[in-house]
Amino acid sequence: MRARMIAAVVMGVVLASVVPARAAGPGSLPYLPIHFGDAPLPVARPLNLRVTFAPTDRLASLVTAAPPQTSAPDRPFEYSDGYRTRAKIHKLSSWVMLPLFGLEAYLGQKMFNDVAEATDGHRTLHRSVAWGIGGLFAINTVTGIPNLVEQRRDPNKSDRTLIHGVLMLVADAGFLTTALTMPNSRTAAGLEIYTPKKNQHLTIAYASVSLATFSYLLMLFGK
Repeated sequence: MRARMIAAVVMGVVLASVVPARAAGPGSLPYLPIHFGDAPLPVARPLNLRVTFAPTDRLASLVTAAPPQTSAPDRPFEYSDGYRTRAKIHKLSSWVMLPLFGLEAYLGQKMFNDVAEATDGHRTLHRSVAWGIGGLFAINTVTGIPNLVEQRRDPNKSDRTLIHGVLMLVADAGFLTTALTMPNSRTAAGLEIYTPKKNQHLTIAYASVSLATFSYLLMLFGK
């Protein structure tokens, strides 16, 4: 029994000499040496950490202090009464454009395919529809160009209107060229003499109709 007590005392003295006790302050750990082979490597005790929490009302103020950024609203632009009147005339007259194109293409292609169909009646009707298309484009040009100029001052304008106007002006020039290349023979048999001119007339006419139709649909369905 006495031997056990002596052994315990000796063990306590040995441990006390190997691991010296240090006063542990709040938030600190004791100094523990770690031995790797013969060289002791001390492990530094961790730093004291303190975590604080902001008051609830302060968190709420931080959340509401910075509102989300929104883009500036578009500046309003007031169009003139003349612009509105011209736009109404322009839109109403445009509704007859495609029917006139269809009728003119039917009459012209019919006479192109068979010279026997180039009767005086067909010629007169074909020419009348052509004059109708010319008058329509004259009205739309007179109403469209001033509105296009006025719209350029609108900061919220769309480039689609400018593209539409440019394409229609090109189509205007195409229809004028179509009229200038019209075969001038007055008999069905005489049309065969002007076959090259007839082909040129038909090609320019279809190109102008296609360009004008695309420009029209761009304004009708474009966004």
